[in-house]
Amino acid sequence: MYGERELEAFVAVIDCGSVSVAAERLIRTQPTVSRQIASLERQVGAALFRRMPNGMMTTYAGERLEPMARDLVRRGRRAREVMTGIVQEQRSFVVAAPEMTSVLVLAPFIAQGGPISDVMIATPAETYDRLRTGADLAVTTSPPASRLRGTRVMTLPLLCQLPASHPLADGEHVELSDLLAGPFLTSGRGSAAWAQIQQVTEGEGWSLEMVSLGADAPIIQARSAAGYGPCVVVEPPRFGLVSRPLRHRGEAMRCALYASWERTHYAGDDIRRMVRELTAFVGTHVPELYPEGIYSASA
Repeated sequence: MYGERELEAFVAVIDCGSVSVAAERLIRTQPTVSRQIASLERQVGAALFRRMPNGMMTTYAGERLEPMARDLVRRGRRAREVMTGIVQEQRSFVVAAPEMTSVLVLAPFIAQGGPISDVMIATPAETYDRLRTGADLAVTTSPPASRLRGTRVMTLPLLCQLPASHPLADGEHVELSDLLAGPFLTSGRGSAAWAQIQQVTEGEGWSLEMVSLGADAPIIQARSAAGYGPCVVVEPPRFGLVSRPLRHRGEAMRCALYASWERTHYAGDDIRRMVRELTAFVGTHVPELYPEGIYSASA
């Protein structure tokens, strides 16, 4: 088995591009890092780096070793965190989530004492993949696969946000069919808003040719405020936009926020307790982020 300190040195040299900078990052001496790289090369049986004018470049063997080395280093660090938490009776977990979920939901939960040590930012489509690369829990609006344990944390309304001067802002809600008649914006493929809109429009045989997809909620909200059309999000309004619930044939359109983890996770019971705490927290915290009368989580 390759030594963890050797693997840490290998990954640091890749990231820093030189042995000297890697040594500074690891708080080790340059000769120590060089010896650790040489030791790892002896164990592998091949050179891992080529010294180039612009820095250290990995060989074919180094390229193949890199993803495994990163995974082993990450798992080693996580194992130490876990055992420290067990000994000190202070469990904490790494959560994978989209950026806005991290900012609006997880960060306030951590501030209130929630047992989360770190958040791995991922797109909605990539969040569950992080469970294989170091995350203990995934929190996102995409439904979990059957191989995972999961629960619905909360229900979120789809909101049509637009400048107050826009004609669709005159009513108390916005019908999807009216929204589709003109240009509008929503988050990219894999987002809850896009999935719900696509599902309904495919069932109705409606066109989505007027939609523009953006990177995330703040960007599409900013573009909406700049006059590029209404936007559909689940986040609170920004940039002076007003919110109107989005409906289809009079029924409110909604999505869910899920928390999911591996069925075989060593701390499944502790994660389940933490998810219950998170569910209770968001039930009171999230509605406070929205203007009065806009937020509704009724199923």
